Amino acid sequence: MSHPSIQSLPAVSPVLSPDDVAELARQYGGLVYRAAYRLVGTRAAAQDVQQDLFLRLLHRPPSAVRSWPAFLTAAAVRLALNQLRSRRQWTRLVQFWSRADCLSESSAEEVVTADETADRFRRAIGRLKPIEAQCFALRYLHNFEIGEVASSVGISENYVSVCLHRAVKRLQDLHLGSRSPAEI
Repeated sequence: MSHPSIQSLPAVSPVLSPDDVAELARQYGGLVYRAAYRLVGTRAAAQDVQQDLFLRLLHRPPSAVRSWPAFLTAAAVRLALNQLRSRRQWTRLVQFWSRADCLSESSAEEVVTADETADRFRRAIGRLKPIEAQCFALRYLHNFEIGEVASSVGISENYVSVCLHRAVKRLQDLHLGSRSPAEI
């Protein structure tokens, strides 16, 4: 039996078969993993987000998808943000998060400083309002254009700009410095 490729799936797909989800995972699994990793910062956490997203597609498929890459990236960002928020409660119990995936040849001091900055940044993103965090992540961590962010999140371009402004201001207020988002 021939199975259609994901590109040939209709824009409105009320039911996704396990084969459809498997094909989505093959085509876009890396994209989902990278979107999650940029926020959660560990391989295991990014893999959890990736697995959770594709399992959710099996149980609750979306009713309409215009762009699978945009939909899956936005969904991965939402799940990663949820994971960051739930991780906050454990941060009080666990003092240090290790990063076994650091492949840099930097000095130990540079690695520790970078880890601390990245961890502080992730916690700060987790403290943003969900819509602001999602817009921020899609725009500045995934390099989506304003229109792509608006389409992915389902809001107007103007409101995306408002959310981005608020997110940047809040991150600056949380003492992440006066650097622009592109420098973070």
